[in-house]
Amino acid sequence: MAFKYINPGYAELLSVRGGTTVTGEQYSKTGISFWQTQMNRGLLLSEIPTELYGRFDVFLKNPTIVEDALVWVCIGYYNGIKISPDRTVWDIEIRKDGRNIYSLSDTAGVIRTDAVNTLWFHIKQGKHADGIMHVMVNGYEIYHAQNEELWYAGDSEAKTVTLCSKSSDALLSNLILSNEEISPREQVIMLPVKETHTNMTDCGDGSYEATAANQELLQSVDTASLITQYGADSRVTGISLLGNPAYCTAEGLCALMALEKSGGNITEYGRHIAEQNPNSTVMDTRTVSMTIAELSGRQFGWRAGT
Repeated sequence: MAFKYINPGYAELLSVRGGTTVTGEQYSKTGISFWQTQMNRGLLLSEIPTELYGRFDVFLKNPTIVEDALVWVCIGYYNGIKISPDRTVWDIEIRKDGRNIYSLSDTAGVIRTDAVNTLWFHIKQGKHADGIMHVMVNGYEIYHAQNEELWYAGDSEAKTVTLCSKSSDALLSNLILSNEEISPREQVIMLPVKETHTNMTDCGDGSYEATAANQELLQSVDTASLITQYGADSRVTGISLLGNPAYCTAEGLCALMALEKSGGNITEYGRHIAEQNPNSTVMDTRTVSMTIAELSGRQFGWRAGT
């Protein structure tokens, strides 16, 4: 089953509690980023993927002034990437079954400090010297092996993608994960809203409250500004609708249905149950194939239900 996970940088969208979301455009291209300290925690998948593609941004402070900084992005028992400070530079290690199989310690020409760095990877299982481990950092290919003995399906954490940063000295954002191919050029963009159409109650602070079943909130995208910035023919490969926060306040209404309206037709996507926790979130993500220009005339949003 194909999946795609898109997270601009909210700790609340992880499968683990206790992370911290940080705002600030100096830390992330999306303006939000996070750190969370629990190992073997991050995103819990419904199935074990045969292969995993990922890209993420990480803001790394000057390594000479950091304390207890450590980043893990991996699947199963530590199959993936470890980033840690070593005096004046950041070390990057490629790990397989927890073992270090490659180290890049001379990263001065690859890693930017006090800046946002972009990493892309592809991990594929293989029992017969046909596993893949491929990692790129800021456009530089630092490791590419297609003959790995790599098997994580039997690990107790086989369904877990670890997304861990031990401190605010390294902030994660702009995450895309999938078991289908991701281009190193893909990135998360926060869509600017042009208009909002709703029969929910406008709370006046950017939030809306549904008081009856079947009330809807639909928003159109400011396509013109996106075309100016990225070009009309730039590809859109996935859309993620986010309610943050999204919660129910009483008995009855407890569900949100993701919607898309185009040409007068409304298409329903995922149905999500909202919690009563005021800090909870709801997200619906799907893979698409269209251009930025084709976003024009479409509306995205939610319908409240029971």
